[in-house]
Amino acid sequence: MGEDHAPLDPEDLASYDIDPAESRALLRTLDWHIAPVCMVLYLVAFLDRSNIGNAAVGGMVKDLNFPSNGLSVATSIFYVTYVVFETPATMLLRTLRPSRMVPTFMIIWGGVVIGNGFATNYATVVACRLLLGICEAGLFPSLVLYMTSFYQREELGLRTCYLFIAACLSGVVGGLIATGFLKMDGLRGLAGWRWLYIIEGALTIVVGIGSFFAIADRYETASYLSERQKFLMRVRHAKAAVYSRDEGFSWNEFRRYTRDPMIYLSGFVLLCMDTCMYGFSTFLVVIINGLGYSPIVSQALSAPVYGWAAIVYLFGALASDRYSVRYKIILPLSLVTIVGYAILLANPANLGARLFACFLAGMGIYICVGLQVTWLGQNMAGYRKRSFAIGIQLTMGNIGGVIAGQIYRTNHKPAYKLGHAASLGFWAVAILATTLQFYVWRRRNVHREALTAEEKAEKDERGVTGDHHHAFRYVL
Repeated sequence: MGEDHAPLDPEDLASYDIDPAESRALLRTLDWHIAPVCMVLYLVAFLDRSNIGNAAVGGMVKDLNFPSNGLSVATSIFYVTYVVFETPATMLLRTLRPSRMVPTFMIIWGGVVIGNGFATNYATVVACRLLLGICEAGLFPSLVLYMTSFYQREELGLRTCYLFIAACLSGVVGGLIATGFLKMDGLRGLAGWRWLYIIEGALTIVVGIGSFFAIADRYETASYLSERQKFLMRVRHAKAAVYSRDEGFSWNEFRRYTRDPMIYLSGFVLLCMDTCMYGFSTFLVVIINGLGYSPIVSQALSAPVYGWAAIVYLFGALASDRYSVRYKIILPLSLVTIVGYAILLANPANLGARLFACFLAGMGIYICVGLQVTWLGQNMAGYRKRSFAIGIQLTMGNIGGVIAGQIYRTNHKPAYKLGHAASLGFWAVAILATTLQFYVWRRRNVHREALTAEEKAEKDERGVTGDHHHAFRYVL
């Protein structure tokens, strides 16, 4: 019958040996059709949520008579609805289908962004931020979960990191296009910051329409995979199913994996890190503007900071993926970020030193957040547990967005000592919690290595599956 029509029995599939050359070719095909799409979608999303900082420097705060702490509130309010709707949206991804849910919400939030460009008062901006939070809530966790349906756990590190590289690149793109749009000030009677929202919103709608045709719901329906490659995907899934069976929803299983403390520890780490990341991504241009640079120069100077963060991220992600390590990448780069925040908090008189500190802070922020998200996803087995874990982790993490908006306050410029001090503290706590996470997972691996054949058999008899299976090893 040929290899394309190999027996359907899962045990036969799990024992099938895939030729390494075929495996590499399959990965290249997946990377060409999945990674670029996910990166573009997340770049656009991050651009739309973070452009409030660019617009503020461009005159929106003054034109719409924001209250004294209005920018902080408008920034935070986005994450209120984002957090509330994030987990439900993630859990519904399979039911609503990625090819329908993601494009639909993108088109809606693109319209909201355009609406923000025609805002006539502060209340309208707040309303748009609330709606934007609802529409964007499910995107990132859905993209992470979507990739776990195509890639094996050992392949996910670099692919998930692509999303955060896209977040870095959104800062580069945002800074550069904001520089151009601010020069359109007065065109057709509209301020430059209004053009920023209108054009970026239109771009989001175009990308949303295009994504209808670019997203395949499952590998079985992916037109870019040949029949042979679909067979190889079945083999890969059968091999992973040895410790990650998914036999349908059950309340007993649900209660069991909700009691895993590592999900909540990882969520706490991400909360601390996200407080820094969202504060950095939203207020970087405001911080640079506070150094004394003009609005247009501030927008332009933010681009190389994000560009450097993206370069560090790419090489760090490649090393993390090649050597299958997370903690050994996170720890040293976290210490660099600590130094950056410490310099910003010291507020030296030299502007060059403060700008250099922004480069240092950005070096660790994005890659550490990305690796933390990837780390949990790789260490959770089973689609439902993974979807729950990612949803909870990201929901907890995005509470950091609410906090970030409150620690960087307009009336604290240009030093922003509260924001820098709080970010420094949150990042230090994140390092300690990450270290605890590393040692817990390492201890579990050591314990499983020491199991006897009788103990393994006893666990098999009890039906222990998922990441608690004796064959499962946590990525460290």
